[in-house]
Amino acid sequence: MKQRYPHILMTMLLTAVWLCSCSHKEIVCPGAEDRIVTINFLWDKAPTADPEGMTLYFFPISKNGQIWRFDIAGRDGGPIEIPTGEYRMITFNNDLPAIRFTDTDSYDSLSAVARDNTPDSVITSTGMLYGAHISRLEVTPCGVSYLTDDGNVKDCDKSMVRCYPDSVTTLYSVIINEVKGIEHVKSAGAYLNGVSSGITLSSGEPVRKPVALKLPLDIDHAGAAFNASAYAFAPRPDPSRRYTLKVIVTRIDGKSFVHDFDVTEQVMNSIPSKNVIILINGIEIPTGDIPDNPGEDVGNIDVGVDGWTIIEIDIESTI
Repeated sequence: MKQRYPHILMTMLLTAVWLCSCSHKEIVCPGAEDRIVTINFLWDKAPTADPEGMTLYFFPISKNGQIWRFDIAGRDGGPIEIPTGEYRMITFNNDLPAIRFTDTDSYDSLSAVARDNTPDSVITSTGMLYGAHISRLEVTPCGVSYLTDDGNVKDCDKSMVRCYPDSVTTLYSVIINEVKGIEHVKSAGAYLNGVSSGITLSSGEPVRKPVALKLPLDIDHAGAAFNASAYAFAPRPDPSRRYTLKVIVTRIDGKSFVHDFDVTEQVMNSIPSKNVIILINGIEIPTGDIPDNPGEDVGNIDVGVDGWTIIEIDIESTI
């Protein structure tokens, strides 16, 4: 006589139905509308950077979204609280008073601009600006997903975003060696013409017209040399662009002289491009007597040394 086990068959049937239903069930991530996201700044591209703080802008991809700004002290980053959604992000250091940020209502147009020092479009050193941007960042209840610099998608269920800020401004260094007659120099300065007044942070495109960078020159009497360094925004490479260095010196008798140098080749061919060194060897400061009142042609008077002209300025008021 055959034995029946109806309870065993029923258990097997219910188990099969349960397994089938679980294999098709979607996972739902718990979470609120606002999420804590940790921003981690990694300085592989600028290992010596030590900014006092960083600013972050989050631009919503949806038209009705809100722009969010955060300021984080130090160089390492930290947590922020932001609503879930899709964003584009720009970050930069916020410790440079010589730079102002414009068009902050748009990811595509947010720009860093050097503050004009004079009405003649002369700027002083901006300091080193570091920046990074992410073209797509999604904040979800389950974590974050974002595009890396190399175009790959990074998913992180711990809601951590890694940013790699890089140098945005360029360091321009001027070295003038073998200065004959340097013992007669009271003060000296220079203007580098051809740098950019600003840059769009998301694209790296220069903004506005070229300006002149003001470089006060340190006088090394023992080494018979002038030296200066300053930061500015570099324009896009352009074979037609010219760079000139205007050197102005004032002798101890109060007479001032100017000399223009074409430094286009040195600027254009500098490697690395973020550290431009302009080197000039062998100049001679005019040492002859100059009339106290040279006449109406001031600015175009040959003073006996090739390339120098006398000018009526006080170097200390402009350099």
